[in-house]
Amino acid sequence: MVSTSTNPNTEAKKRAFDLMLTFVKSQCTYTAARLGIFDLLDDRGEQTVEDLAQATNTDIERLYFILRALAHVEVLTEKPGRIFAPTETSTLLVTNKDPSVGHLLMHLIEPAQWDAWKVLPEALEKGVVPFELANKKGVYQYCYDNEWSKDTFIKAMSFLTNSQVDGLLDAYDFGQYETVMDVGGGQGGLIANIVKRYGCKGVLFDLPDVADTAREYMASIGVDPGAIAIKTGDVFEKIPKGAQAIVMKHFISAWSDEDALKILANCKAALPQDGRLILLQSFVPDLDEPKTEADGIMPGIFAVQINVATPGGGWRTKKQFQELFAKSGFKLEKTVKTSNSLSIMEFKLN
Repeated sequence: MVSTSTNPNTEAKKRAFDLMLTFVKSQCTYTAARLGIFDLLDDRGEQTVEDLAQATNTDIERLYFILRALAHVEVLTEKPGRIFAPTETSTLLVTNKDPSVGHLLMHLIEPAQWDAWKVLPEALEKGVVPFELANKKGVYQYCYDNEWSKDTFIKAMSFLTNSQVDGLLDAYDFGQYETVMDVGGGQGGLIANIVKRYGCKGVLFDLPDVADTAREYMASIGVDPGAIAIKTGDVFEKIPKGAQAIVMKHFISAWSDEDALKILANCKAALPQDGRLILLQSFVPDLDEPKTEADGIMPGIFAVQINVATPGGGWRTKKQFQELFAKSGFKLEKTVKTSNSLSIMEFKLN
């Protein structure tokens, strides 16, 4: 008689093999996105591997291995005759149209980011930032110095905003403020949507290089750029006054506690006494909280990526953020959960 019992180690072994080969899935997906494979399939429909290789100037047989692997994990569909067709997943990864998850993927897996992971053991021993150890400069400076990296990073951040903004605006009333300022707001997608929904005045504050394309981008999503004041500068030096509410989305988590306290001190100086500082953030769950958010993001995993790339401690728990803001003279008023991985913490001056 043949035993039909399941070895108790089977699932553990599957998990172990998946963990060791997850990098292959990531690199295949990155390569296809960087070559424009997903764009070609979205524009032209299903194609043979020969056609895709010709369009991307790549070796047919080696490209086939990558596309077949992507079909095995259901990113693409393979049909007889080595024909590949797009899927709902590959459509999300298209990068020749609007900012997409494909831009976020390429930003997180580009070679400079990958190099940081390769030196992670050494960086842990030295107590330094892996990205800086591998690339001899910080991640933001690297992006600003490399046009493709900068463009991809800006679009990746715009995608994150676009994917979360509806849930945010449904959960929180920004109409209670006359003027809202987005600190570290990139191309202005968040503040543009706030102004569009609630009719308040808006201010975008970021570095000059980041804000260069803001007016064009805001116009492309149907918002009059003239309705939003664009101000540039350094958050470590001064944040402009004039707003009743300051919004920071996934911005403060990129900095260490020491640097974050400097930024928060400048926020406090910029706000009126009855002003509000609104943190928009994914929180690392405590031990008794779910590890995966409704939109599929695992904050505890994402926090490692932030930690590997930036001098900040990565994403924090709600309690850690509350304690950090309290040191800067802010008192938590309320916490609001949205329909995605984003949450809201509203602070007033203490």
